[in-house]
Order: sequence, then structure tokens, then C-alpha cells
Amino acid sequence: MATVLIGFVATACLASCGVGGESADVNSTATAAAAGQFPWMASTQVAGRAPCGGALIAPTWVLTGKHCHSSFLLDDPSRWEVRINSIDHTQGGELIPARAFIDYPDDDVDLSLVELASPAIAEPVALVPETEIRPYEVGAKAITLGWGTDGISKRPTQILDWQAQVTANNNTCDGGSNGVFCAGRPGNAGSGTCTFDSGSPLIWAANGFAADGTPASEPFVVATLRGLFNESCGVPGENDDWQATDGEYGRWIRTHIA
Repeated sequence: MATVLIGFVATACLASCGVGGESADVNSTATAAAAGQFPWMASTQVAGRAPCGGALIAPTWVLTGKHCHSSFLLDDPSRWEVRINSIDHTQGGELIPARAFIDYPDDDVDLSLVELASPAIAEPVALVPETEIRPYEVGAKAITLGWGTDGISKRPTQILDWQAQVTANNNTCDGGSNGVFCAGRPGNAGSGTCTFDSGSPLIWAANGFAADGTPASEPFVVATLRGLFNESCGVPGENDDWQATDGEYGRWIRTHIA
């Protein structure tokens, strides 16, 4: 009964995990990732479900969204595992138990660190330098990845996909304070993310990306997908809220993973 109840709550809590309108196929421009292409990509796992994405930023640390485990039934790290370096969230890669959650102390900042019980073998992705501002300028190009719903079946995809993203004006989401900024698909086509994409990283590279999404220079995590009041879910003109990882937020992360 406990497992069933936790599974129900894991699904219910995702009502705030990057969900929103149903007027668009949010994965219509998504591309399936190739095995090994993004080895640092992580999938958080609880009660047989994969509610959120994340990024391996150090051998024993995964960055994700705080709301992903905000329910009192889900706040016990001993119930969680993290799958790393697999494009299939149901199998493969490294499945490592969680040891602890460390949440950003401000309730309005949706960042959480998952400490792993043992080091991952996969190569981590770097955190954006504290003073790097280019990813946050309107028009900056990036990608995001996840196992979110496809806008038609409303079911999560089993295979990881990625999409192009562009930093947008803060009047297209709830950006402008607490390190929150807006980004979505090119051409003002909407967010491109939906339920089960929460906690996933926004990845930026100074030299951009190849046609298959592979970074043309060192990739950096510049943000995680918020789930707090994030209701765009592919609606044209409405972009996602992203939680920045530069400045004071990056300093907080580095303090804990050092």
C-alpha cells in the first residue's frame, strides 16, 4: 500500500512540474538523443516512476528542482534513486541510490542538490561560471533535454529527447526576480517542455550546437526547469520559467559540492 500511495503522490505532485495547457504538441520539434550523447543527463526515480530530470554536476551530486520531492511522502531520500547516462529512463546507465537532498533555503528558488550514495562513473557537466552573462541575454541559444509528456498522449516519453531553446524577454513568463528568467523554442513557439521535464537542465555552449544537439564547445548548466507556477507547456508565446545557476545560486551550489 505504501508503494502504491507514494506512486500516486509522485504522479500528483507533477501537477506543478512544468505542466500547463493542452493546445500544442510540445514535442513536435523534439529530437531523440543518441546513446552516450549526454552522459551527464539524469532521471530521478521513485516508486517505479521518473518524475523529474536533472544533471550530474559532480561525481556524487545531481542538480534538479526542489519541488520534485516537496511532498512529505517524497522527502525521504532513502526512497529515491537516480539513473545517469541512459537515454531510456527505465533501464541502462547507472542507477545510484540517493543519500540526501539539499534544498536552496529560499522557498522561491527552485533548486535542489541530490547527494548520491556512491560516485557516478559518467563525466559530469560543468556549472556555468558565476560571472558568465551571455546565456541569460535575450536571444541566447541553448538546448534542454527530458522525458516529458508529448502533448498528445500526455504520457512521458521513454527515450530522452532534446530541443533547441532561446532566452526570451521576462514578460513571456514569470521571470525577473529570484534568479528566474524566460526561455522557450525559437520563433516564440512556446516552451517545448511539459510534465516530467521539471528539474531538467538548460544547456548552453559558447560555440553553439551541432545539428544533432551535440555542443560545439564545453557545455554548461545555466538553469534548471522550475515547476513553481510553470504552466506554459507548449502554448505559443508563453515560455518556461528557468532557475538560473549563476551568481549567488552558483556560489550556493559550489559551496555544497566542493
